[in-house]
Amino acid sequence: MDHVTVIHHHPWARRGLEQALIASGGFAVTVCASAAAGITAVRERPRTNVLVAYALPALDDLLSGLRQRGHQDVPVALIGDPVTMARCPGPLPPGVSGFLPEEVDPRALCHAVHTMAAGAAVLPLAMLWFSYGQAPGRSLPETSPSAFLTLREREILALIGAGLTNLEISDRLGLTVSTVKAYVSNMYGKIGVDNRVRAALFAHGIAFAPDVVHAPRAPGPGRAPAVPGG
Repeated sequence: MDHVTVIHHHPWARRGLEQALIASGGFAVTVCASAAAGITAVRERPRTNVLVAYALPALDDLLSGLRQRGHQDVPVALIGDPVTMARCPGPLPPGVSGFLPEEVDPRALCHAVHTMAAGAAVLPLAMLWFSYGQAPGRSLPETSPSAFLTLREREILALIGAGLTNLEISDRLGLTVSTVKAYVSNMYGKIGVDNRVRAALFAHGIAFAPDVVHAPRAPGPGRAPAVPGG
């Protein structure tokens, strides 16, 4: 069973994240209220994925403490307001594998954890758009990729985000499975993803960032590598 360490200074946030991860992803979860407790928890269980509040007191101490103790390969995602995080300098602070909106859908949260564990970074679309527009030599695109989707493609993207399979979507919309697959293939090209997990993340306002990756951890004994599904 995959493990997640939640580090948040607000009790309601810790409780909500823990419940979402267990109910929607079947994760084993450890919750911590401080940076010091988080470092201890990761030391005791290094094969974990860390979700930490962007506004956590002593956040820098937590990130540097993990690196200094040899846990630099542990995936770490910051959780907070995407608009505020979009204005932070640089795409990702050292030791961070992604940013997630604080109101993230539970399914998208679980997809994001699996994506980070596989070695990829995940960012809110608002942050990726802001970073893209601020990059040297680049101008901010006038429209999001989703603006080019047809109404049917938007509908199918929403259903993918809700966790439906192609067969379930075909039943819901009265289409053949082959027709749904064709819509999905076209949609992937328009929004710049290559599998269902990343499409689901996109549907919930989270983007896979191909230019910002870390090395995936080798699987432990009896555990297969975590690879986003197609």
